[in-house]
Amino acid sequence: MDEKGNGQPGLAEEVNLEELDRRFSQWRERCRQGERIPAQLWAAAAQMAREHGVSRIATRLRLNTVALKRHMHAGEGQPAGASAPEFVELIAAASAPVTTAPPAAARECVIELENAQGAKMRVELNGPGLAGLAHLCRGFWSAA
Repeated sequence: MDEKGNGQPGLAEEVNLEELDRRFSQWRERCRQGERIPAQLWAAAAQMAREHGVSRIATRLRLNTVALKRHMHAGEGQPAGASAPEFVELIAAASAPVTTAPPAAARECVIELENAQGAKMRVELNGPGLAGLAHLCRGFWSAA
């Protein structure tokens, strides 16, 4: 919609979209196969999509609409690809005695994470190591 509200795209909007399209084209010309799109380009595309619609921007910039939507939500404070966990499995070690708890210093925690791209990470922690767990998980899940 232009400044007068008549439903037609404004000149500034088209110039910005053309510039972003040019930046994506330049990146595609010099990237290696399998290289991920830089976060700055995703952020710019997500902002454009918020303003002008996902379908229009994804088509123009040749982006996957699902990935673009995921990056749009990332800009709203939620890491890209992150959502409420659908499933969390907690497994007690079969060899650990159930009746006695180990001393606090010997307690361990093993966490296995998998992000939307299929990358996996296994973290083994003891008492003091638990302090940074939330930050570590957020960083893993937000890595695109």
